[in-house]
Amino acid sequence: RIVLQGSDFSNNKNLQNLLILTAIRANKEKVMEYINRLDNFDGPDIAKIAASEANELFEEALTIYIKFGKATQGEEQLSHHVAAVEVLVDKIHDLERAKEFAERVNAPEVWSKLAKAQLTASPEPLVTEAINAYIKANDPSEFQAVIDAAEAAGNFEDLVGFLKMARKLVKESAVDTQLIYALAQVRKLAELEEIISVPNVAKIDQIGERCFTEGLFEAAKLLFANINNNAKLALCYINLSMFREAVDAATKANSVSTWKEVNVACLKAEEFRLANICGLHIIVHPDHLEELVARYENAGRAEELMQLMEQGLGMDNAHAGIFTELGVLYSKYLPEKLMEHIKIFHSRMNVVKLLRACEKAQMWTETVYLYKEDGQDDSAVRIMVEHPAAFAHDLFLDCVQKVRNPEVHYKAISFYHSHHPMQLGRVLQVLTAHLDHARVVHLLRKSDALPLALDYLKAVQKEDLSVVNEALNEIFIAEEDFESLRVSIDEFKNFDQIFLAQKVEKHELLEFRRVAAYIYKNNKRWAQSVQLSKDDRMYKDAIDTAAESGDVELAEELLRFFVTAQDRASFSATLYTCYDLIRPDAAIELAWRNGYTDFAMPY
Repeated sequence: RIVLQGSDFSNNKNLQNLLILTAIRANKEKVMEYINRLDNFDGPDIAKIAASEANELFEEALTIYIKFGKATQGEEQLSHHVAAVEVLVDKIHDLERAKEFAERVNAPEVWSKLAKAQLTASPEPLVTEAINAYIKANDPSEFQAVIDAAEAAGNFEDLVGFLKMARKLVKESAVDTQLIYALAQVRKLAELEEIISVPNVAKIDQIGERCFTEGLFEAAKLLFANINNNAKLALCYINLSMFREAVDAATKANSVSTWKEVNVACLKAEEFRLANICGLHIIVHPDHLEELVARYENAGRAEELMQLMEQGLGMDNAHAGIFTELGVLYSKYLPEKLMEHIKIFHSRMNVVKLLRACEKAQMWTETVYLYKEDGQDDSAVRIMVEHPAAFAHDLFLDCVQKVRNPEVHYKAISFYHSHHPMQLGRVLQVLTAHLDHARVVHLLRKSDALPLALDYLKAVQKEDLSVVNEALNEIFIAEEDFESLRVSIDEFKNFDQIFLAQKVEKHELLEFRRVAAYIYKNNKRWAQSVQLSKDDRMYKDAIDTAAESGDVELAEELLRFFVTAQDRASFSATLYTCYDLIRPDAAIELAWRNGYTDFAMPY
């Protein structure tokens, strides 16, 4: 009653403090009434006590701060407003009333307190309201928290406004970087370009990568262009389907990986001219050539790939891989051009790889040519033998002389006999110096091909080998060439003469039987020789043989034969020719007894 009923002590500060504090402890329902009716008490101190955990009189504390805020000015007033909003957000947890209070007092510090509370509100932060509050407070101090919250909420539109405000007050890389990213997100590319065109502290490379990863290619394009990252710029153009610009950027980047990615994109987009421009920069690197070839083939673009490789042939830095891969492509897709390509560029190719491709494509003519040019004559001959379609007579003869494996020579002979018998003599002539003649004769005899090798056999007969002599003699007999047989027998003695004589002594032709007699005579088988001559009525041969034999009995027996045969002329010739052998008494007796005295007179 002393304080409230108008006594001289009503305005006493101590008494008012005492009254309110007593009410706080003893009668909390009266506290609000006392606060509203009394004016001269220590407001901030009383408010702190009221808002303590022990008392929890938050509304009363708020009322005190509001009341004293109205009654004061300057810094003191501002501190009361801040304390009031702290009670609202921290104690009462009523952000709506806090916002109304902030709008009423419109103090930056109050807005800052409110903004922080809104940013950390649960269950969900009030991001837009917090950003607006920070902007009104002109307070960038919590920019990182604002950035994190705005990104989490995807609220880039409001974030742009906050970061523009913050950028004016602080020079932080994170602010500039995030502002650029937020502008990219809201597609404000003109503003973005304006920011990056003037000095800034943004990490443009990082934000460019982030935009690219998130598919913001228009923004990424501006960012990479600003820092001259042409490799990434080319990829941006690819994703924007700006292929010509992508090629230009790749030209500036001049990186194989970039060329490859642009090439892939152009190929998918069927921009073959641009793809080939990229390809020309890839094929000069051997390590990347096969990958490029596989890419085109998998895309079914072999024709475009061959055009690309053909363009690459004329480049200064063209390497063996280009010539080889083009050859492989021709073997698969354009076989009619392969031989010409090989003939021109075989010295610049990887012959082994192209050979595999030719064999796989069964292009045997080209395979033979490659083996020959590579000095693999054995393989060239082998292919012509195994695949007669690839055979060329002159080429075969050229290669077969150079082979290192002797077995190939004999395979070549068998091949000619089977496929080109009329040219067998020529291949034998070429190989003469390399052959085992005995083996050749055996091979030809087995194939019944000796007559085809007549010229070869005559050429090597000078070595006087029995197998050769016998083979030739067989041929002469088969061809009924008794003159050649007689010459062969006279000049080359190394053969089984008795066997030959036995073979021809019953020949249907007289001259061959004479040859048999001649052989017997040469081998001193006088009786057999004379008998053959007698049987064939070749009396002169018989007489000469008997004379040469030096055998008295043989000569006289022949003389008696002529008497029996009543051949007076041969009788006289025998006496004359065998004068030294025939005994006079025998001769006179035979002449006298048979009436041949006149024919014995020369004797």
